[in-house]
Amino acid sequence: MKHIAKYFFSICLMLAIMISAAIATAKNTEKDIDDDYSADYYSDEGKLLFKVRGYGIASNAKQKGLPKSSVAAPASTNPFVENGYGGDTATTIFFNDNMAAELSLGFGVLNTKYSTLNNVAHNYGGQNTAGKKKKIYMVPLTGTAQYHIAPYGAIRPYVGAGYHGAYLFTKAKEFKIKNGHGAVLQIGVDFVAKDDTFINVDIRKYFLKAKVTYKGALVKNATNISSTAKIDPLVVSAGIGFKL
Repeated sequence: MKHIAKYFFSICLMLAIMISAAIATAKNTEKDIDDDYSADYYSDEGKLLFKVRGYGIASNAKQKGLPKSSVAAPASTNPFVENGYGGDTATTIFFNDNMAAELSLGFGVLNTKYSTLNNVAHNYGGQNTAGKKKKIYMVPLTGTAQYHIAPYGAIRPYVGAGYHGAYLFTKAKEFKIKNGHGAVLQIGVDFVAKDDTFINVDIRKYFLKAKVTYKGALVKNATNISSTAKIDPLVVSAGIGFKL
């Protein structure tokens, strides 16, 4: 978890520097200059931006609430989920120069930690899993309200906050997982290019809990072996956008 926190801090520091540069640039930019890099790109209310992004997922998911183990020396059942990857599409609508709302739909893949599943089997007298990581698929629908700090010039940072619902499923025979939802925090920047296109870099912190129920030979077909997994993924995205 420490390396994730350091990674997140480094990215936030980099974006903070970009925000400072963008604000300085915006103060020296005239709105009536007819140039792709310095024009008021968001000058008309209701303008839409469409984005396509790929992303990496950082998670160190902990699970709580498992029943007492049936062995004398139980093994650790954390972390439950490792890192993953995915992508999304997003549409942003501007209400004025600074205020906007974004709606995104994504698809992500998370890997469960192989040793953790085997530790669950050890703790409850079940059979070890096959030697493959089990995947969890995540389909988050996310809505955020955004404040664009410096909506002029070539570098245009923003911050946002909102809520999401995530459809979660797995093909694994050893467990099942329920859907989840929660708050989202967001920070990002648009790098404006020519012809109404831009490069988008975006970081979102999802607060996501989900119920995990173990089944089958992993837990000797017990029916009450379940936990709450605090997944809370950090999603780092990069992609291309278009003004519609």
